[in-house]
Amino acid sequence: MSAQGRREAPLLFAGDICFLVLALWVTLFVRYGTPPGSTVFIQHIIPFSFLFLLSALVFFIAGLYDKHTLIFKSRLPETIFYAQIANIIVAALFFFLIPAFGIQPKTNLFIYLLFSTAFISMWRVYVFPLFSTRIRESALLAGDSADCRTIYDEVNGNNRYGIKFADNAPVTASGKDAISREILARIENNEISVVALPFSYFDDPSFLPQWGDLVFRGVRFIDASLLYEDLFDKVSLPLLSRQWFLDESAKKKRSLYAFFKRAIDIVIAASALIVFSPFLLLIMLILKTGEGGGPAFIFQTRIGKGGQAIQIIKFRTMLFDDEGDPEKQSANRMTVFGRFLRQTQIDEFPQFWNVLRGDLSLIGPRPEVPMLTAEYEKVIPFYNTRHMIEPGISGWAQIKHASPPKFKLDIDATRQKLSYDLYYLKHRSLTLDIAIILQTAKILVARASR
Repeated sequence: MSAQGRREAPLLFAGDICFLVLALWVTLFVRYGTPPGSTVFIQHIIPFSFLFLLSALVFFIAGLYDKHTLIFKSRLPETIFYAQIANIIVAALFFFLIPAFGIQPKTNLFIYLLFSTAFISMWRVYVFPLFSTRIRESALLAGDSADCRTIYDEVNGNNRYGIKFADNAPVTASGKDAISREILARIENNEISVVALPFSYFDDPSFLPQWGDLVFRGVRFIDASLLYEDLFDKVSLPLLSRQWFLDESAKKKRSLYAFFKRAIDIVIAASALIVFSPFLLLIMLILKTGEGGGPAFIFQTRIGKGGQAIQIIKFRTMLFDDEGDPEKQSANRMTVFGRFLRQTQIDEFPQFWNVLRGDLSLIGPRPEVPMLTAEYEKVIPFYNTRHMIEPGISGWAQIKHASPPKFKLDIDATRQKLSYDLYYLKHRSLTLDIAIILQTAKILVARASR
C-alpha cells in the first residue's frame, strides 16, 4: 500500500501540468475566436511554462500533493480555491514584474485563471479518483483499538487503497482461538487474503501458534502500525512494536544526510542573521527603550539531543523574564510589541544563533521545557525517543498538529505531537526537510496576514 502513495504525487503533478496547458489552449481559443496556431501557442507556452511550474510549487505548499485521505478529500475544493487565489497573485507578479516575453497577458491571464481553476478542480475532484479506483483484495483487520478503527474507516471509505476490510475483528486473550477459526474458515473460502494486525501481538508467545500457520496458507500479513503510519503520516503509539525501534536504530547512522543537513542549517542561519541584521537591531532598540524596557533577549532552558539541557534565545515579549516563577508571573504581562512579535513568530528569530551553535537544527522536534519533559517521560511511552536527534525551530509536528500543547502539561496533545515527531525521526530526509520549510513559510505568511 505504500507504493500507492509514491505513485500518487507524480500522477497528480503530471495531470496538473496537462490541464494547465489545456487551460492555456482554451484561453487562446476563447480570446481570439479560433484555434491558436503553432506560432501563437508557442509564443505563449514558453512564458506560461514558468507559470505552470510556479503553480505546481504553490500547489505543493498548499498541500495538494499530500495523500488523498478522507480528511484531505473533504477539504479539497477549499484548498484548490485558496491555491488559485495565490496563483493569481503569483501570475500577476510574474508577468507584470518581468515584462520580457513580448506578450500582453492582462486579458489572457484573467481568462486563463478562470479555466485553469475549473480544469484543476475537475481533474482533482472527478477525474483523478477514477485513476485511483482499483481491484481491492479482501482483508481482515484484527484489533479493536481506537487507531485500528481509524484505519478501518479510512481504508473502507476511500477507494485509493488496494485492500478493503471484510471485517474488523477484536482480539482479546479469551478470543484468540475463535478469531483464528473464523479467519481460517474465510481463507478456505477464498474470502480473505490479507490480515492487518499490530505485530506487537506476536510478542505474546501464546499468540503465534494460532496465527503462524496462516502464512503457509498464502495469507499476507500487514503490520497495522506501519499501515497507520503510511495512511496518516504519523505514528500510532498504541500500535508500536519493538520491531519499529529496531528498524529505526538501523537507520540512525546517516552520515551523508547529516552532513548536508548541517551545512544547510549553517548557510540558512548565517544568511538570515546577516541579511536581517538591520531589522534585528531595530527590534532590539525598541525592546530596550519601549514598554517595560530591559534586556532585548531572554534565555530559556530546553531539552536537546540526548536529553541534555540547552539554552535557547528569544526576543523578550513580556514586561520581564519571569523564569517560570508563579509569583513573578502574576505581575507579568505581554507587551503590545511583544504580542506582535509572537503573532508573527519573529520572537523566535534569534534562535538562528542556536542553529549556528548546533544546539538546534532548522527542522526537528520542538524542544520541550525540562519540567514538562520529566512528566511526559513518566506517562507517555517512548517519549524520550524524540531526543535521539537535534530539536528544531520548525518540524513535522509543528506543521501537521492542529492543536499543539502550549507551555503547560497536556498529556493527550503531547501524545499526538509525539506521533508526528516519531514519524519524522524515522522518515527524515532532505526532501522531507525542504517540504517542512516550505509548509512553515506558508504558515508564517498566513499568520502575518491576519
